[in-house]
Amino acid sequence: MDTKSKNRHKFGIVLILGVILLATVIVLGNYNTFYKNAKKEQDSLTQNYRTSESFMKTFIRDCYVLYSKESGNEYNVKFLDDYYPEFDEKFNRQIAYMNYQVQDANGEVIDGYRSNRDSWEKVKDTELADYALGIKISFDKNGEIKIDQVMGTEVTKQEAVLKILTSNLPEKIFEYEDESEIENISPKDRTYYFMMTEAKLNAYVMRVYPITSMVGNAAVYTILTLILLVALLAWLIPMKKDLHTGDEIIFHVPFEIAIATGITGISLIFSYLGELITHAKGNVWPIDFLVWFVFFAVMYWVSGCVRQIRLLGVKEYVKKRVLLIWIWRRFGNGIRGGIHWCKDKIEAFYHSLDQFNFKEKNNKIILKIVLFNFAILLVICSFWYYGIAGLIVYSVILFLILQKYFNDLRKKYALLLEATNKIADGNLDVEIEGDLGVFSPFRNEIQKIQTGFKKAVKEEVKSQRMKTELITNVSHDLKTPLTAIITYVNLLKDEKDEKKRKDYIDILERKSMRLKVLIEDLFEISKASSQNVNLNLMNVDIVNLFKQVKFELEDKFEEKGLEFRTTFPEEKVILRLDSQKTYRIFENLLNNIVKYALPGTRVYVEIEKTEKDVFIRLKNISATELTFNPEEITERFVRGDESRNTEGSGLGLAIVKSFVGLQGGSFHIETEADLFKAEIRWALPGEETMKQEA
Repeated sequence: MDTKSKNRHKFGIVLILGVILLATVIVLGNYNTFYKNAKKEQDSLTQNYRTSESFMKTFIRDCYVLYSKESGNEYNVKFLDDYYPEFDEKFNRQIAYMNYQVQDANGEVIDGYRSNRDSWEKVKDTELADYALGIKISFDKNGEIKIDQVMGTEVTKQEAVLKILTSNLPEKIFEYEDESEIENISPKDRTYYFMMTEAKLNAYVMRVYPITSMVGNAAVYTILTLILLVALLAWLIPMKKDLHTGDEIIFHVPFEIAIATGITGISLIFSYLGELITHAKGNVWPIDFLVWFVFFAVMYWVSGCVRQIRLLGVKEYVKKRVLLIWIWRRFGNGIRGGIHWCKDKIEAFYHSLDQFNFKEKNNKIILKIVLFNFAILLVICSFWYYGIAGLIVYSVILFLILQKYFNDLRKKYALLLEATNKIADGNLDVEIEGDLGVFSPFRNEIQKIQTGFKKAVKEEVKSQRMKTELITNVSHDLKTPLTAIITYVNLLKDEKDEKKRKDYIDILERKSMRLKVLIEDLFEISKASSQNVNLNLMNVDIVNLFKQVKFELEDKFEEKGLEFRTTFPEEKVILRLDSQKTYRIFENLLNNIVKYALPGTRVYVEIEKTEKDVFIRLKNISATELTFNPEEITERFVRGDESRNTEGSGLGLAIVKSFVGLQGGSFHIETEADLFKAEIRWALPGEETMKQEA
């Protein structure tokens, strides 16, 4: 390129910059006009809004919001949350711009329901005149609303609007016709004051109508015109051959990149157009010049890139500048491999639907199906009218796929139904064979049902066995002393020897007392099982109570040669218990030790107090081998000696378990070789409960 050509090229560059600069100056020169038009539009809208129904109804709605917060009534809160959530949202937006106060029927301020005013005394009606907007709204004891006072710069219009709103409250405020439901949530005996200064009122209204959204069509049309002008000049200037411009390397960008850049630039400029024009109230800052200069430069560049169609021709342009064609020519084999990969993935996706787990959220699978369907429909719809034929083909293919999938589901459902029918007929060992696909999770659930049924059958058999044993044991334990009583009564009739008669009477007394104890125990366990027991709860020192029971049975322990090792807390352990029932618990446990402990051995007793619980543990060595089931030993008439040679009703531990449970505790037994362990746990009551009940 010679010197003359270089100079002409430089002139062409300067001309392009001049075009861009001119478009920039035109936009910036109209900044002030655009801003004034926006401000005028905003002023008009905000002035009308200050007296509009839309604005005034917010204060009535605020009364309902404040009352629901104050009362805490679940119905009020739920009703507003479910049907009118926008009430609370608008109140929270409005609260920063106004003072408010709630007073009761006596004119007293309700604590917590007043804004942060300079002083905390209650609002007086005369104070409303000090604000640009002051409103007093009251509700009587029946929930009837009344606009008591409106003060400010637009009193007449605002008061008229409020009265219209309150005259047809359900329709105007709630857009809801059921007046009875509105009455249920209406404030009662409340007066509400709402006050807004001129500055706060203007700030709130301008938030509703921000000036950034007021930039009108004049600005939009001006900018669009300049974009078209710059784009047109990007085509016309290079037509002057001696300028040697239009075919520089910067215009050799792929079509897709140029178009995407242009669309992005236009989207950004119109998205932030309001902020650009109003951020300095119509004045121009250096950053504004830079933004618009870059924007129009990008528009010129995009148009220059597309102009390559004219220079190269459509066919050559598509080959050299369309990125998708370039990718296809260089990566065709890879794309074809990708198509096969997609086909394999689609088949895998179809089969993955068989692994649908109904126990978990399947949002990912559903989303995959929706996106896959969306992608296909998007491709089909891109062909416009030809897409209708594509939709018909797609619908037929979709029908065949769904038909196949449905038939597979039906076969798998038949397998599942067959298995459940067999279980219903009593076959609890049935196994489901074959692939259940989407119903696979039900295989485990059916196995759980089988296990549960088997367990229930086992428990029922156990229950029937224990009922049989119960009848047998009751008969045996009642019959033994009763038979002895009958025998000795007959002997007593014929006996003349006074000494023998006395011995017979002593035996009769012992047998009758045993029978009495057995019957009393039967009544006790029967009442406990039916929950028909009255508890006389009081503060009980269980350490002292245990010591008392142990002391009263000391003779029996000494007779058996049992030596006690005790571990008690130093302080008192107070629980809310029935002292008589608790005494019986300790008595039965210690009597059980007397009956079954190996003579001459040690008995260990521990009372432990933790932060939340109290544990009572008893351990002793059994005189006989412990062959019973610890879980069944607390059932009625179950004894450690199956031969039933020891004295007792067989109800001792059953009574312990029932009385402990009735008093909110737990009782369980463990055995280890010949070691017998019994443990009671009671939860400690809170300090407040102890003080209230003391």
